[in-house]
Amino acid sequence: MPAHLRVVRKPRPADRPADAQRPADAQRPADAQRPADAQRPADAQRPADAQPAASDVLRGLHARNPAAERRLLDVYAGLVERMLFRILGDVRCLEDLVQDVFARVFSRIDDVREPEALKPFITSVTVFVAREAIRKKRRHRWLAFFASDELPEIAAVVDPEARQGVRAFYRALEALDPDERLAFTLRFVEGQELADVAAACDVSVATIKRRIHRAELAFVERCKKDDVLSTWLAEGDRWT
Repeated sequence: MPAHLRVVRKPRPADRPADAQRPADAQRPADAQRPADAQRPADAQRPADAQPAASDVLRGLHARNPAAERRLLDVYAGLVERMLFRILGDVRCLEDLVQDVFARVFSRIDDVREPEALKPFITSVTVFVAREAIRKKRRHRWLAFFASDELPEIAAVVDPEARQGVRAFYRALEALDPDERLAFTLRFVEGQELADVAAACDVSVATIKRRIHRAELAFVERCKKDDVLSTWLAEGDRWT
Protein backbone atom coordinates (compact mmCIF):
# COMPACT_ATOMS: atom_id res chain seq x y z
CA MET A 1 0.00 0.00 0.00
CA PRO A 2 1.39 3.47 -0.84
CA ALA A 3 2.73 5.29 2.17
CA HIS A 4 0.28 8.17 1.84
CA LEU A 5 -2.65 5.74 2.19
CA ARG A 6 -1.41 4.14 5.37
CA VAL A 7 -3.16 5.06 8.57
CA VAL A 8 -0.70 5.38 11.45
CA ARG A 9 -2.30 4.72 14.81
CA LYS A 10 -1.04 6.43 17.90
CA PRO A 11 0.22 3.94 20.53
CA ARG A 12 -2.30 3.04 23.17
CA PRO A 13 -1.42 3.36 26.84
CA ALA A 14 -0.87 -0.39 27.06
CA ASP A 15 1.87 -0.08 24.42
CA ARG A 16 3.99 2.29 26.55
CA PRO A 17 6.69 1.19 29.01
CA ALA A 18 5.45 0.52 32.51
CA ASP A 19 7.36 3.49 33.99
CA ALA A 20 5.69 5.78 31.49
CA GLN A 21 2.14 4.74 32.32
CA ARG A 22 1.42 7.46 34.88
CA PRO A 23 3.37 9.99 36.95
CA ALA A 24 3.95 9.04 40.57
CA ASP A 25 1.63 11.74 41.86
CA ALA A 26 -1.14 10.34 39.67
CA GLN A 27 -1.27 6.98 41.46
CA ARG A 28 -4.76 7.36 42.88
CA PRO A 29 -7.23 4.80 44.20
CA ALA A 30 -8.77 2.56 41.54
CA ASP A 31 -12.11 4.35 41.64
CA ALA A 32 -10.43 7.66 40.94
CA GLN A 33 -8.17 6.58 38.10
CA ARG A 34 -10.50 7.84 35.30
CA PRO A 35 -12.55 10.99 34.85
CA ALA A 36 -16.25 10.56 35.48
CA ASP A 37 -17.09 10.59 31.79
CA ALA A 38 -14.70 7.70 31.18
CA GLN A 39 -16.36 5.34 33.65
CA ARG A 40 -17.94 3.07 31.01
CA PRO A 41 -18.23 -0.68 30.72
CA ALA A 42 -15.51 -2.36 28.70
CA ASP A 43 -17.95 -3.29 25.92
CA ALA A 44 -18.90 0.38 25.52
CA GLN A 45 -15.35 1.47 24.74
CA ARG A 46 -14.71 2.25 21.06
CA PRO A 47 -12.38 -0.39 19.58
CA ALA A 48 -9.01 0.88 18.41
CA ASP A 49 -9.78 -0.30 14.87
CA ALA A 50 -13.36 1.08 14.78
CA GLN A 51 -14.45 2.54 11.46
CA PRO A 52 -14.35 6.33 11.23
CA ALA A 53 -17.61 8.18 11.70
CA ALA A 54 -19.29 9.75 8.69
CA SER A 55 -18.45 13.21 10.00
CA ASP A 56 -14.76 12.26 10.22
CA VAL A 57 -14.83 10.89 6.68
CA LEU A 58 -16.46 14.06 5.36
CA ARG A 59 -13.86 16.24 7.07
CA GLY A 60 -11.17 14.09 5.52
CA LEU A 61 -12.75 14.44 2.09
CA HIS A 62 -12.85 18.22 2.46
CA ALA A 63 -9.14 18.08 3.32
CA ARG A 64 -8.50 15.87 0.25
CA ASN A 65 -7.26 13.07 2.50
CA PRO A 66 -6.52 9.92 0.42
CA ALA A 67 -7.56 7.66 3.30
CA ALA A 68 -10.98 9.32 3.45
CA GLU A 69 -11.37 9.00 -0.31
CA ARG A 70 -10.50 5.32 -0.06
CA ARG A 71 -13.06 4.87 2.71
CA LEU A 72 -15.75 6.53 0.60
CA LEU A 73 -15.01 4.15 -2.28
CA ASP A 74 -15.16 1.15 0.05
CA VAL A 75 -18.57 2.18 1.38
CA TYR A 76 -20.33 3.45 -1.74
CA ALA A 77 -18.74 1.83 -4.81
CA GLY A 78 -21.11 -1.14 -4.59
CA LEU A 79 -24.16 1.12 -4.40
CA VAL A 80 -23.05 3.17 -7.41
CA GLU A 81 -22.23 0.09 -9.47
CA ARG A 82 -25.59 -1.53 -8.68
CA MET A 83 -27.56 1.59 -9.54
CA LEU A 84 -25.76 2.10 -12.84
CA PHE A 85 -26.19 -1.54 -13.78
CA ARG A 86 -29.91 -1.57 -13.00
CA ILE A 87 -30.52 1.69 -14.84
CA LEU A 88 -28.36 1.00 -17.89
CA GLY A 89 -28.07 -2.76 -18.07
CA ASP A 90 -24.79 -2.44 -20.00
CA VAL A 91 -21.70 -3.89 -18.30
CA ARG A 92 -19.18 -3.03 -20.99
CA CYS A 93 -18.65 0.53 -19.78
CA LEU A 94 -19.72 0.07 -16.16
CA GLU A 95 -16.27 0.45 -14.60
CA ASP A 96 -15.63 3.67 -16.50
CA LEU A 97 -18.97 5.07 -15.39
CA VAL A 98 -18.31 4.22 -11.74
CA GLN A 99 -14.98 6.04 -11.96
CA ASP A 100 -16.72 9.00 -13.58
CA VAL A 101 -19.22 9.16 -10.72
CA PHE A 102 -16.54 9.28 -8.04
CA ALA A 103 -14.40 11.74 -9.99
CA ARG A 104 -17.40 14.09 -10.00
CA VAL A 105 -18.15 13.40 -6.34
CA PHE A 106 -14.58 14.21 -5.28
CA SER A 107 -14.48 17.36 -7.42
CA ARG A 108 -17.72 18.67 -5.85
CA ILE A 109 -17.34 17.30 -2.33
CA ASP A 110 -17.16 20.82 -0.87
CA ASP A 111 -20.85 21.18 -1.78
CA VAL A 112 -21.65 18.57 0.89
CA ARG A 113 -21.71 20.19 4.32
CA GLU A 114 -23.49 17.56 6.43
CA PRO A 115 -22.62 13.83 6.74
CA GLU A 116 -26.23 12.75 6.21
CA ALA A 117 -26.22 14.53 2.83
CA LEU A 118 -23.36 12.39 1.52
CA LYS A 119 -25.37 9.39 0.30
CA PRO A 120 -28.11 11.47 -1.39
CA PHE A 121 -25.39 13.52 -3.08
CA ILE A 122 -23.65 10.40 -4.43
CA THR A 123 -27.00 9.05 -5.60
CA SER A 124 -27.80 12.26 -7.47
CA VAL A 125 -24.39 12.26 -9.17
CA THR A 126 -24.91 8.62 -10.17
CA VAL A 127 -28.28 9.50 -11.71
CA PHE A 128 -26.69 12.39 -13.62
CA VAL A 129 -23.97 10.14 -15.03
CA ALA A 130 -26.54 7.49 -15.97
CA ARG A 131 -28.66 10.09 -17.77
CA GLU A 132 -25.63 11.21 -19.77
CA ALA A 133 -24.85 7.61 -20.71
CA ILE A 134 -28.42 7.00 -21.91
CA ARG A 135 -28.39 10.11 -24.07
CA LYS A 136 -24.98 9.29 -25.49
CA LYS A 137 -26.20 5.84 -26.47
CA ARG A 138 -29.11 7.36 -28.32
CA ARG A 139 -26.91 9.84 -30.14
CA HIS A 140 -24.51 7.12 -31.26
CA ARG A 141 -27.29 4.60 -31.96
CA TRP A 142 -25.66 1.93 -29.85
CA LEU A 143 -27.43 -1.37 -30.17
CA ALA A 144 -28.61 -2.30 -26.98
CA PHE A 145 -27.63 -4.06 -23.93
CA PHE A 146 -27.30 -7.56 -25.24
CA ALA A 147 -24.84 -7.58 -28.14
CA SER A 148 -21.83 -9.83 -27.58
CA ASP A 149 -21.56 -9.43 -23.81
CA GLU A 150 -24.32 -10.92 -21.70
CA LEU A 151 -25.42 -9.22 -18.54
CA PRO A 152 -24.48 -11.04 -15.34
CA GLU A 153 -28.10 -10.96 -14.16
CA ILE A 154 -29.18 -12.62 -17.41
CA ALA A 155 -26.37 -15.16 -17.37
CA ALA A 156 -27.32 -16.12 -13.83
CA VAL A 157 -30.87 -17.01 -14.89
CA VAL A 158 -31.09 -20.68 -15.83
CA ASP A 159 -34.67 -20.73 -17.11
CA PRO A 160 -34.59 -19.79 -20.83
CA GLU A 161 -37.97 -18.06 -20.58
CA ALA A 162 -36.80 -16.00 -17.64
CA ARG A 163 -33.63 -15.02 -19.51
CA GLN A 164 -35.75 -13.93 -22.44
CA GLY A 165 -37.95 -11.93 -20.10
CA VAL A 166 -35.01 -10.03 -18.60
CA ARG A 167 -33.80 -9.12 -22.08
CA ALA A 168 -37.27 -7.97 -23.09
CA PHE A 169 -37.59 -5.92 -19.90
CA TYR A 170 -34.43 -3.95 -20.66
CA ARG A 171 -35.43 -3.49 -24.29
CA ALA A 172 -38.67 -1.92 -23.06
CA LEU A 173 -36.73 0.37 -20.72
CA GLU A 174 -34.48 1.43 -23.60
CA ALA A 175 -37.49 2.89 -25.41
CA LEU A 176 -38.43 5.23 -22.56
CA ASP A 177 -37.54 8.89 -22.33
CA PRO A 178 -34.24 9.13 -20.37
CA ASP A 179 -35.68 11.13 -17.46
CA GLU A 180 -38.75 8.91 -17.25
CA ARG A 181 -36.62 5.79 -17.45
CA LEU A 182 -34.49 7.00 -14.55
CA ALA A 183 -37.56 7.72 -12.43
CA PHE A 184 -39.13 4.37 -13.29
CA THR A 185 -35.95 2.41 -12.55
CA LEU A 186 -35.19 4.14 -9.27
CA ARG A 187 -38.76 3.65 -8.09
CA PHE A 188 -39.50 0.10 -9.22
CA VAL A 189 -36.11 -1.57 -9.75
CA GLU A 190 -34.13 0.11 -6.98
CA GLY A 191 -37.24 0.32 -4.79
CA GLN A 192 -36.60 3.88 -3.59
CA GLU A 193 -39.24 6.02 -1.94
CA LEU A 194 -40.81 8.79 -4.02
CA ALA A 195 -39.08 11.52 -2.02
CA ASP A 196 -35.68 9.86 -2.55
CA VAL A 197 -36.30 9.45 -6.28
CA ALA A 198 -37.28 13.11 -6.55
CA ALA A 199 -34.16 14.19 -4.65
CA ALA A 200 -31.91 12.02 -6.79
CA CYS A 201 -33.41 13.51 -9.97
CA ASP A 202 -33.38 17.03 -8.48
CA VAL A 203 -37.09 17.65 -9.05
CA SER A 204 -40.20 17.94 -6.89
CA VAL A 205 -42.21 14.93 -5.75
CA ALA A 206 -45.09 16.10 -7.94
CA THR A 207 -42.82 16.15 -10.98
CA ILE A 208 -41.38 12.73 -10.26
CA LYS A 209 -44.89 11.31 -9.88
CA ARG A 210 -45.77 12.60 -13.34
CA ARG A 211 -42.60 11.13 -14.82
CA ILE A 212 -43.24 7.76 -13.23
CA HIS A 213 -46.84 7.79 -14.45
CA ARG A 214 -45.79 8.57 -18.03
CA ALA A 215 -43.06 5.94 -17.83
CA GLU A 216 -45.55 3.32 -16.65
CA LEU A 217 -47.92 4.07 -19.51
CA ALA A 218 -45.13 3.90 -22.10
CA PHE A 219 -43.66 0.78 -20.53
CA VAL A 220 -47.01 -1.02 -20.54
CA GLU A 221 -47.52 -0.16 -24.21
CA ARG A 222 -44.10 -1.62 -25.02
CA CYS A 223 -44.91 -4.73 -22.99
CA LYS A 224 -48.15 -5.28 -24.89
CA LYS A 225 -46.17 -5.51 -28.13
CA ASP A 226 -43.79 -8.14 -26.77
CA ASP A 227 -44.83 -11.79 -26.57
CA VAL A 228 -42.99 -12.46 -23.31
CA LEU A 229 -43.87 -9.24 -21.52
CA SER A 230 -47.49 -9.27 -22.64
CA THR A 231 -47.90 -12.66 -20.96
CA TRP A 232 -46.17 -11.29 -17.89
CA LEU A 233 -48.65 -8.41 -17.74
CA ALA A 234 -51.64 -10.68 -18.32
CA GLU A 235 -50.56 -12.85 -15.39
CA GLY A 236 -50.48 -9.80 -13.16
CA ASP A 237 -46.76 -10.09 -12.44
CA ARG A 238 -46.23 -6.34 -12.34
CA TRP A 239 -43.14 -4.43 -11.19
CA THR A 240 -45.10 -2.93 -8.28
